[in-house]
Amino acid sequence: MSWLLGLGLAGLIALVAWRTRLLTAGGALTATLVGASVFGVGGVGASIPLLAFFLSGSLLPRALGRPHKTEQRTAVQVLANGLAPMLCCWGVALYPEQESVFWLGYAASLATAAADTWATEFGVRFSDTAWMVTTGRRAPAGESGAISTQGTLGGMMGALIIAALCTPLTGYGVQTWMITGLGVWGMLLDSLLGATLQARFHCAACGATGEKRVCCGAPAQLTRGVSWINNSTVNLISTLATMGTLLIAWR
Repeated sequence: MSWLLGLGLAGLIALVAWRTRLLTAGGALTATLVGASVFGVGGVGASIPLLAFFLSGSLLPRALGRPHKTEQRTAVQVLANGLAPMLCCWGVALYPEQESVFWLGYAASLATAAADTWATEFGVRFSDTAWMVTTGRRAPAGESGAISTQGTLGGMMGALIIAALCTPLTGYGVQTWMITGLGVWGMLLDSLLGATLQARFHCAACGATGEKRVCCGAPAQLTRGVSWINNSTVNLISTLATMGTLLIAWR
């Protein structure tokens, strides 16, 4: 019954998100799968942190005065942040004797996703300059692999909020700070991967440098990283790595 209720509620929220252009059609379907899995296993207590992450990631740009930066999330983007939490919920369902460990992994992976999202938004909004995590050279705020004081503080805040919302699942005390710390660690790992493996391209026609493989109607030249690794890939690796670190360490 809880799975059917979760499917209905997740589908309704995804439908509203699609109608308000927060999700693409594929993103809405994927979000329904993730949301139904979370509610089906953990009910309201598990769904609130997930919903808080989704709403903050979608609405935070508007709250910070950057509505033009709000974009529709695709199925790939939803999975990049939602696959690890969903796998942990399936772990709870399949291995109930390990429930406490999987809920910690759920919280840690979600804290990583929130920390990365909040760090980007706060960094771009409040910081004029950032520094590449690998070399220390100055870089524009928001560039992949760049960190700033304001962005890091924002990321810490996002991780702490998710950790606090997950306390009904994980318990109070040291677990909250451990999840927050792992979320921040995952955020820094995301920046490191963004500075090293994430692809960057240069357009010979307009001179733009960014993550677009095609620009001005022609393929752009790869200048850094691995061609198939984009921001969503980095997010997926970071959340899975944080989840895996928690599951291995806690066992």
